[in-house]
Amino acid sequence: MKRQILLYTVFIMLAACSNETQIFVNSSDVGNPKMKGSFTYDKVNDMYTLTGGGYDMWFERDEFFVVWKEVTGDFKLSAKVAFEGEGSHELRKMGLIISEALDEDARHANVALHGNALVALQYRLEKGGETKEIRSKLTGLYPIFHEETQQETENRQNAINEKPAIPDHLILQRVGNKIIMKTGIGSHSDQPDAILEIVLPSKCYVGLFMCSHEVDLLETGYFWNVRLE
Repeated sequence: MKRQILLYTVFIMLAACSNETQIFVNSSDVGNPKMKGSFTYDKVNDMYTLTGGGYDMWFERDEFFVVWKEVTGDFKLSAKVAFEGEGSHELRKMGLIISEALDEDARHANVALHGNALVALQYRLEKGGETKEIRSKLTGLYPIFHEETQQETENRQNAINEKPAIPDHLILQRVGNKIIMKTGIGSHSDQPDAILEIVLPSKCYVGLFMCSHEVDLLETGYFWNVRLE
């Protein structure tokens, strides 16, 4: 009887450990950024630390670092996220992505947290096409611009009395041709924050990304409680 109890205890411990297996083991620098990215996985804390460069993930091409896994069909990817430090550029970004390929101009959709607290569902509907976004309701009224002069930037920053709290829980979900973004501060909402219709292959690259928005600089972000269902 004692032997059975011991074996059962060992089985439970092994099963618990197996739930902490590393989801993402492959990584790539998309778009050949000047500063190459890297990552580590801390099994004890179930945390991915990504360091990446890249000019941006915008316009007709992207540069960023990504850890990825090929996934077929519907899924839900969720993670708690945070930047390291204040950062250099307010539009540095980290988040969750689904892409048809690891090409710089691939069709894709991503849930991106920016350095200034903006969260958006960004997407490219056609290979080599323009990148667009749907802003999260959490930060949808926050005035963010992808192109502005230095003076316009200073005027805008000086006009903001209180910046919004930074979202720290992101979800990217695929249901058929629908991509769903859910976001939250402290915890996520079960209500979609944005929904996008996009035609992607059944098998796609799904993962976590980091983009510094500075050609000559690397930025770091933390992802924990990462779940792929």
